[in-house]
Amino acid sequence: MKVLVTGNKGYIGNVLVSLMSEKFDVVGFDSTLYPQEFIIKNGQNIHTIKKDIRNVTKEDLKGFDAVIHLAGLSNDPMGEINPALTDEINFHTTVKLAKFAKTMGISKFIFSSSCSTYGVNSDIVNENSTLSPQTAYAKSKVESEKELLKLQDTSFSPVILRNATVYGVSPSLRLDLVVNNLTCCAFTTGVVKLLSDGTAWRPLIHVEDVSNAFIQCLLAKDEDVSGEIFNVGSNSENYKVKEIAKLVEDTVPDSKIEYASSASKDSRSYRVDFSKINSNLGFETKWTVGDGVKELYKVFSEKCFTKNDFVDKNFYRVQFLKSLLDSGKINSSLYLQ
Repeated sequence: MKVLVTGNKGYIGNVLVSLMSEKFDVVGFDSTLYPQEFIIKNGQNIHTIKKDIRNVTKEDLKGFDAVIHLAGLSNDPMGEINPALTDEINFHTTVKLAKFAKTMGISKFIFSSSCSTYGVNSDIVNENSTLSPQTAYAKSKVESEKELLKLQDTSFSPVILRNATVYGVSPSLRLDLVVNNLTCCAFTTGVVKLLSDGTAWRPLIHVEDVSNAFIQCLLAKDEDVSGEIFNVGSNSENYKVKEIAKLVEDTVPDSKIEYASSASKDSRSYRVDFSKINSNLGFETKWTVGDGVKELYKVFSEKCFTKNDFVDKNFYRVQFLKSLLDSGKINSSLYLQ
């Protein structure tokens, strides 16, 4: 099976293509903006079409059997910088890509959505729950899902994966994700710093587990996944942020939880039911947050991470893109992935 993975040089994409490289004929599609040097993984050297995803053409999709679409502005804070651009890249370009894929006879299109589409929910939510997106990023995912599902027919199978919040080690490491951030903060400063009151719920999943969900959907029969939405995670891996902080405190020696003076309640809070992907596809996660914290602590120790490393813009998507803009290396029209 020949598969195009957009955003293959991103945080999830790097890990995904590493796991795919021995089983599939994989080609990447990425702007290659982000640093890749944190760790080395198999698959990092796969052929990559170096291009702005907005400039994708039908010809780029020739000969593929499936598309995994990860590329986009990748989190809530980044999306808020320029909501119109978020809409252009995350929504309109996603729909254009899917329509091109359908025209070119590609049978399966797997879209990376997010559990952030649930927004604020006091109940445990599932795939049939009302969506309540709170940010431009989450709204772009909701609108993309709607349009992709309209394209479904007997020859084209869109699949929606609403991923839990991801954590873990990747060649393109991000420290703007809650587990990664708290662990690195504890290791480099001795403080598990909480900027909120810690009562908000987050569903969490390791980057390897979420990558395996994409692979499982690739291998599934079209009729088992076509037009389906799957929450990707585990029912046992819903945590309050303060519970994550306690796991970090218990793992990183001589660290202590501390609340910022401005800490307040985070409006984004949701617990998610992941039963469907387990019952329909037999998907199970292998990692727990506790194991992920230990993995991160081990890698930070081996690399002798410092306070300067912790605040390095290379590990934060918003800061890194702002630095490229400020230096003139890119302009706003190239603000992508």
